[in-house]
Amino acid sequence: MRATAFVLVLVATSASLTTALHARPPLHATRHHHRRSAPPQMQRSSRRMAPKVMARRRGKAAFETRTRVTQGTVARVAVPTAASTAFAYIYFDDTSLLIRSALDAGTLSILQADEAQFIQNFLTSMGLLFTILAGTAYSALYRQQEDIYEALFSEVTEAKSLLEQLCLIGAGRPFYGPALDCIKGYVKDDLRRLDVSPAELLSSKPSKDPLERIMLMTSVGVPSVIYDTLRGLRQARAYRLGAMQRKFPALGIALLYLLAGLELLAFPLLGAGFSEGSGEGILALQSLLFASLAGAHVLVLRIVQELWQSNGGVFNVDEVLQQMVFGLEEELQLRVEQNQLGAAQAADRARFDRAAPPSGW
Repeated sequence: MRATAFVLVLVATSASLTTALHARPPLHATRHHHRRSAPPQMQRSSRRMAPKVMARRRGKAAFETRTRVTQGTVARVAVPTAASTAFAYIYFDDTSLLIRSALDAGTLSILQADEAQFIQNFLTSMGLLFTILAGTAYSALYRQQEDIYEALFSEVTEAKSLLEQLCLIGAGRPFYGPALDCIKGYVKDDLRRLDVSPAELLSSKPSKDPLERIMLMTSVGVPSVIYDTLRGLRQARAYRLGAMQRKFPALGIALLYLLAGLELLAFPLLGAGFSEGSGEGILALQSLLFASLAGAHVLVLRIVQELWQSNGGVFNVDEVLQQMVFGLEEELQLRVEQNQLGAAQAADRARFDRAAPPSGW
């Protein structure tokens, strides 16, 4: 009887232990539960703070870009204009008196009378040539800026379409992470590189082209639906590079400065003729007019040169490109972080599954 009671007690104890083991969740499931669960208040607060942080970052980046381009334009346009105006006002009378002292009385009388109107005709011809060339250059360069704006809007739209299609089709596939890195490199090393010559960007090897690598990842064999978007993006990129290529030569800018200098050179000669017997009052008035004219010429020349440059000023596309690309970069960074988080969670699940005991143990 004692042996039978002992056996019954042993069987009951083993049954209760087995029930408790089966009722307790596995160790890896408990760890996943504790890692995944988060307080709802923290999740709601993070969702509320994300747009605020994004707007703050966008405003900070826009302010930094606007400050940088404004400082560059002021240093290249406003400072030379003010310096040339002050220089012309200070040294006009001295230059006129120096020219008058170097000429004889007969020459000064000819300059003062100017019966043939040689200096006036020279001044009119130089002014007309400067106006024609400066107006043509300004019109061509401004039209080029319009083409750059249109090309950038088209290219950024195609880039966003490519990112959306890649996230819908390639999420969870092996090429998804490298494709996101290729888009990130394209935005950083191609779309944002306004300081590099378009011909240099286009002359890079196909193996270094991030769009070419994405096409090889997604369209080997039978082309996928991403192929059409990639083709549209590459066409928009080619249009943008063609629009940004410098078409007005540097020699044209040098000719503009030469014509402006020849036009301004006639005024000290006129001042030397009028200063004969007129006193210093007329020279002061002429100095003021000459300074205004010199400042206006330098202002026009510097604005034309700002349009001639590809980046770094308020007349260029730096600020607009910053605003357009900011949303694309944020979406791309979010996708990259989600992909990294998904890969880390998958690796954790695989490691915990290998460490867990078999279900029939």
